[in-house]
Amino acid sequence: MVMRPKGASPTRNYIPAGKTDGFSDIKKIARLVWRHWVLFAISIPLFMGAVYLYHRYTSPVYKGSVTMLFKSDSEKMLDEINLMEGFGLSAEVRNIENQSFIIRSQKTIREVIDRVDFRVSYFADGHFKDTELYHSAPFKIEIEETHPQILSVPIYIDILPEGNYKVTSSAEEGILHRFDRSEDVSRAVPFSFEQEVKPGELVEHPNFSFRIINDNSNFQPSVNKYFVEFKSHQQLTAQYRSRVAVNNYREGSSIVFITVTGHNHHKIIRFLNVLSEVIVETNLKRKNDMATRSLEFIQKQLKSVEDTLNQTQEQLMDFRKQNRFMVPSEFANRLADDFLEKEKEIRLLKLRYDYLSQLKDRLLNGRMEEDYLLTAFAGDEAGLVNQLVGKYMETWSEMKTLKKSAGMDNPYYSQLNEELGVISETLIQAIDKLMETILIRQNEIRGQISDLSARMDHLPELEKEYLELERAFKLNDAIYTFLLQKNSETQIAKASNTPDNEVLDQATITGIVAPDKKGNYGKAFLLALIIPAAIIGLREVLNNRIRDRVEMEALAGEIPLMGTIVRNRTAGENIITQMPNSLLAESFRSLRTKIKFMSPENGSRVILVTSTNTGEGKTFCALNLASVFAISGKKVALLGFDMRKPRLSEIFDKQQKAGISNFLIGQNNLDEIIYPSELENLWLVPSGITPPNPSELITDEKTKNLFEHFKNQFDVIVVDTPPVGLVADARILMQYADCRLFIVRAGLTHKEHFAATIEDLKNEEINHLGLVLNDVNPADKRYGYYNTGYYGHPYDS
Repeated sequence: MVMRPKGASPTRNYIPAGKTDGFSDIKKIARLVWRHWVLFAISIPLFMGAVYLYHRYTSPVYKGSVTMLFKSDSEKMLDEINLMEGFGLSAEVRNIENQSFIIRSQKTIREVIDRVDFRVSYFADGHFKDTELYHSAPFKIEIEETHPQILSVPIYIDILPEGNYKVTSSAEEGILHRFDRSEDVSRAVPFSFEQEVKPGELVEHPNFSFRIINDNSNFQPSVNKYFVEFKSHQQLTAQYRSRVAVNNYREGSSIVFITVTGHNHHKIIRFLNVLSEVIVETNLKRKNDMATRSLEFIQKQLKSVEDTLNQTQEQLMDFRKQNRFMVPSEFANRLADDFLEKEKEIRLLKLRYDYLSQLKDRLLNGRMEEDYLLTAFAGDEAGLVNQLVGKYMETWSEMKTLKKSAGMDNPYYSQLNEELGVISETLIQAIDKLMETILIRQNEIRGQISDLSARMDHLPELEKEYLELERAFKLNDAIYTFLLQKNSETQIAKASNTPDNEVLDQATITGIVAPDKKGNYGKAFLLALIIPAAIIGLREVLNNRIRDRVEMEALAGEIPLMGTIVRNRTAGENIITQMPNSLLAESFRSLRTKIKFMSPENGSRVILVTSTNTGEGKTFCALNLASVFAISGKKVALLGFDMRKPRLSEIFDKQQKAGISNFLIGQNNLDEIIYPSELENLWLVPSGITPPNPSELITDEKTKNLFEHFKNQFDVIVVDTPPVGLVADARILMQYADCRLFIVRAGLTHKEHFAATIEDLKNEEINHLGLVLNDVNPADKRYGYYNTGYYGHPYDS
């Protein structure tokens, strides 16, 4: 028995250093792909066909767009105290963000939905795909708004040949909605409905009530089966809010693209056109509302001044009648005119001061709940306050809109709240400064009025009283005239108001968003490649069997390959005699030729055949190898040393005959255990009886005598041994062999078991060891050097 060298490491390195299993090798990957080409041939048409069917029977989602210009009034942007600089937002960018929230707000979208007629959705009922219609159905539905209508439940309408309609519907549940009150009133119970009606006849059920109006005068329907669904304005608002997107042309630009998606491009165009109208009208209405509130304030002031003016006029006329007073002196007139101008100026200053006090009080108490503009006569020095008030109300309005649409937890709402605090603080400081200036000016004018009053005290009492009445009349008349002038100016400004927003490009369909035909085909093609590749890769990772020469050599290292034996698909065992001209027989001839270079030239050749495990074809190879030597003229002995499973004895029907075990225990001599075969030059030495201790028998000195005897009588000795990976018998017999063949069966031999066995043989320094790859598929191109065309069919005799 050949023992492991002393000091050899017991650790088994199943994959020799510097070797791999070949999976990462590009050539092997290419071979794997080629070997499994059927997987790709199936998966590619399958995936591409699935995408085609998906596109064929999926309703496309269109994308529409309208281009608008959102102007920003630079004069209202505080030119720039750069109020927003601390927040990192330019006026233009911030204006676009404001508009984006306003456009997508529930209030704006709801106003659009209220203007368009989307509450009834029409569909052509197809076998695989339903097509949404808009103003193209052969009928229209008139809803009884006071009657509850079931939402989002299909109501099928079939056009009958005689022109009537068959209405059917059923559902397990649903929401009932009153369109006149715009609210959900209850939930529907399970129902089933079917009725035939004439055009215009009322279709009534507890869950719906409507009329079908014939509308096919200029339309020939291509199908006769349709269905409709009712949608509440709340549902439509939520649906379209999620579809609307606002994007600016580029950063800092006032040009924006408003887009919306949907299944019907006519509805998309309609929605976008109405949305752009609402945006423009809302902006203009806001400006007009500001002007209207200013006019209301001026009208209120006019009414008050008018009453005072009438009263002073009557007093002046009564005084003239009673006193028949002549015209005052020139000196008195000059004093009266100066006094009038000063009182007029202090009156206007008081009006401005009162407004600023009221504005400051609102800011401090948080009562700026609606647009609160400066009066038309606030004065030029209030320009900064005007700007800040406009900015405050703009930010506050944006916060109000954002609160309704996104809630107070929105990060942008917190940012706007901080911004509003900065504006409020700045505005209060500006108001305090302006009020201080007004007070200083008022004190100066009061001093001048005191001087004029003192000079007028020297006038006669009658003349003095007349001048006071005349001054009061002229003062109220001047204020009244001033208010009339401002009233006219404000009305002109209101009439000339133009919206800040403008539609640059009308709504158009820009393309199909989904399904993405090109992208889906690309993804399908990649999946058609990836999935088979993943299956192949998984099989490779999970594979623990040696399947080909590359895997075997990667594990065996430097041990040479002696030959490959093609697959035997016949029931015969001795291929050399049964099919001598077959490719399988030729593979044994090739093996015989290579063995000549491993065995000594002179003397007998002892060829030992073993394997890792049972079932790998070592007995089959030993038999045919012995036969191929025999037909070449060599005198061959085939020894069945596998005494545990004596397959050779079964093949030659020598189970009950004396054999090697009988010789080793001394029952028979060598001449008694040698049997001739049907093939010339081939003799069989069977295993004999099955002993309980084959390994102990083989170690006996008689085994050495057996081999010396046969070497003297035969040219070639082929030894069939038990698997070397399972028992020690083959290792013991290897010392008598000149050539040791290790049979590996493709698709059966276990990689780790094979690698461990080979590693043990290397550590035991077993020489003249060669590999034979058995059961190779002859159609495999990697073994194409076997020309099947030359030999005919591999199994032809």
